[in-house]
Amino acid sequence: MDIVQFEPRFSGTVGRLIYETDRQLFDLFFKNPEDILEKLLRNGVCWDPERIIMAASEGEVLGVLAYDLEGSESGVIDLFRMLGPIDALRVMMMDLIDSMSTQQVEDGDLYIASLAVAPEARGQGVGFRLLQEAQMIAEDRGLDRLTLDVSPTNIPAVNLYSKFGFRFTGKKEIKILKREFHQMELPLH
Repeated sequence: MDIVQFEPRFSGTVGRLIYETDRQLFDLFFKNPEDILEKLLRNGVCWDPERIIMAASEGEVLGVLAYDLEGSESGVIDLFRMLGPIDALRVMMMDLIDSMSTQQVEDGDLYIASLAVAPEARGQGVGFRLLQEAQMIAEDRGLDRLTLDVSPTNIPAVNLYSKFGFRFTGKKEIKILKREFHQMELPLH
């Protein structure tokens, strides 16, 4: 298994994996969320392609990790140009809901926005290897910690993060949407 930088030719596969990490929110706003995700990924809007890494083997994507750093924002104009006004507003509403239910990315953080492993590759160390790579990226940049949000119902993910050394720091929820996340961090120093 190799850890490689995201390439737009994998937008469809990566989009499907990212969709699985927050299906509830994507389905709330889009009839075909995987198509929107593929378009956003292919054009580098919402996720900086430089901040997406993939685990791959023999040309197959086994897993993906997308991360954010403090101050990274997507261009609203690009969003409207690519998706049109209605879908752009939907993405912006999703971002607003996400910002109310997940932790703020602070200076010194590498925030893991999405970590997904293909069903056929689960239990093979793919997620752990992607976390190792994210940790190396953060250490190379001199950052202070890795942070993430995880649904408390995603027991395999909670177990993976705990095994890797993450600790719980709080929780956020939007009761009306039945959206709850546990906040976790891994200090690097």
